[in-house]
Amino acid sequence: MRPHRVTAPRKLLLAAILTFGITGCLGDPFEPSPADFYGSEEGLILIFTSSGADLEWDCAVGQITEPFETAEDGSFDLEGTYTPGSGGPVREDDPPVALAARYTGTQTQLSRITLTVEVPESEITLGPYALRLGQGVVLHRCL
Repeated sequence: MRPHRVTAPRKLLLAAILTFGITGCLGDPFEPSPADFYGSEEGLILIFTSSGADLEWDCAVGQITEPFETAEDGSFDLEGTYTPGSGGPVREDDPPVALAARYTGTQTQLSRITLTVEVPESEITLGPYALRLGQGVVLHRCL
């Protein structure tokens, strides 16, 4: 009996099948690890926490206040807050006010997220932001 030879195309097919079987399908829900961070060239940092995520802009902060979960198609629609900043020190008699916000978007790949923020009370929409896993961001704090 002749030994079975695995040709190059068969090796590639076998590698693809093993990789797919080990990593699962792309439709699996996204489950970020706490401390994973994503950055955007537009000046936004998103840092996952055990209960959601923290966000930082040049002159504002935000928080996703529920676990970051995506649907099978990668989309998400999450509640949170958005707190605009102001220049100078924070006054005791005029602290920043956290406004209700909705964070929507899509996890397009394991390392990429598209995010839009809607703040109904202020009638503003921020984004969309193109976030990448581990991308460094330089923030210029408001003065």
